[in-house]
Amino acid sequence: MSLDTSLHQEEIGHTAWPAPRPPTQKNLFGFPIRRGWIALAVLVAVAFTSAGGYLAYLNTLPTAVTLSVASGQKEVPTDAHLVFSFNRPVALDSLLRSFTDTTKHQVKAAHWTFTTTIVPRITSVTGAGGAPITDGSEVQPGTTITFAFNDAMVPSTVKMMLGTQPLTLSWAKDSRSATVPTQGVPSGPFIVKLGAGATDSTGHTIKASWTLVTGLYYRDQEHTIPLKYPALIQIPNDANAVDQNGLQAADMVYEYLAEGGITRLTAIYGNAPDLIGPIRSSRLVSLKLGRHYKGLLFQSGESSVTQAAAGSEPVPQFFDTIGYTFRTNSRYAPDNLMITGDGVNRAETKFYPNLPAFSIPKARPSPTGGTPATSVTVSEHSSSYTYDPIMGTYQKTENGHAYRDAKSRQPLRVEMLIVMHTQVIQLNVSDGHGSFIHDFNLETTGSADIYYKGQRYAGAWSGADSHSPITFTTADGQALSLPPGLVWVDVTS
Repeated sequence: MSLDTSLHQEEIGHTAWPAPRPPTQKNLFGFPIRRGWIALAVLVAVAFTSAGGYLAYLNTLPTAVTLSVASGQKEVPTDAHLVFSFNRPVALDSLLRSFTDTTKHQVKAAHWTFTTTIVPRITSVTGAGGAPITDGSEVQPGTTITFAFNDAMVPSTVKMMLGTQPLTLSWAKDSRSATVPTQGVPSGPFIVKLGAGATDSTGHTIKASWTLVTGLYYRDQEHTIPLKYPALIQIPNDANAVDQNGLQAADMVYEYLAEGGITRLTAIYGNAPDLIGPIRSSRLVSLKLGRHYKGLLFQSGESSVTQAAAGSEPVPQFFDTIGYTFRTNSRYAPDNLMITGDGVNRAETKFYPNLPAFSIPKARPSPTGGTPATSVTVSEHSSSYTYDPIMGTYQKTENGHAYRDAKSRQPLRVEMLIVMHTQVIQLNVSDGHGSFIHDFNLETTGSADIYYKGQRYAGAWSGADSHSPITFTTADGQALSLPPGLVWVDVTS
């Protein structure tokens, strides 16, 4: 601060009245030096000096501390966390004694007075096995949900609603938790609200409403191994091949006519289950799917036509290889070639380690403008699908056989069904048994019927980019995201 004063005196000394007008000074280039610039320079110097002096002053002050509650505050929850904030860094271990901050400044003394009280609230929501349920999570249909409180409640005052319907709670003996079964509740959004006004056993009241936004959706629970990029596995669908292993864990399954009225499946996996199969040969459409979904095509073999097509535009392929695939005695040949999830992962790692990582994007869709569709028939594949509103999935029946997983014996549950209409080409090439090979146009666009949560949506598909996944849109042009779970695509004319 003394620097400011001396500078002022010095300037007065140079400009005392009366003083003769000094001669105009010029710089090296012959231009006059303006006194205004000198004054500005002096002001800048004074400003920097003043700022430095103020900072030096602040450095002499003790460290200040504040608390997350105000002195005199009422009804501070008993389980609240008290947060101390300092304006300088403070070592944690110094808080247990009279202390200074890390720069040796004394911390200014302070004290607070406040009143604590019990504020009843929900402390946790859990499902099967104590798994936490939070906003945005998905719950398996039929799960019993447990709501835990931080104090014993008066059950008659706790009113929970599912939409506009009241929920019936089953209370524990200590009244600190209650359960709600979801058995029989249709699949879909599950939004629970607890209104203000519920009281605990000592009369304290929940002052604010509480909402949990989640949903009841089926999820496959089997063990899987994550893959770097998709595995596309050729699976037969003739009478001797069903029921197959591992279809439920697939991200997508494309079904199409192979020859002789028999369909074949290309199952696409981002996570491989413990056992997949049987495995059979690829078709021309299999190569196209391999390009679209940027993965490795697993097959037992291929015809000369398919081999020629693969040669003209190569696709990563993996054939029956000892140490990776195996023949099981529980099935009849040729529908007995199998592979484990570990075998799939090892094959990708060893034979195609440089393929870039890729996964099929999945997100819960919210299409609009649907019409009820609880039963669907796909005559070209002799298939029908029936919607189960509790599980929120379609169950597939083909030639009168209800599909199940060969290992779990549980029904095959299709989260979304897409009937994809395209140009079907019958080649003048025999399969060796008197039937002709089919090919399908997957590189342009076409119409599609989309079935999701018991509703049908008119839509379209596009495969214009042969090296990117086939995309789907609804009739209004909105992009359709594919939901978590099994998406089944029937490729038809």
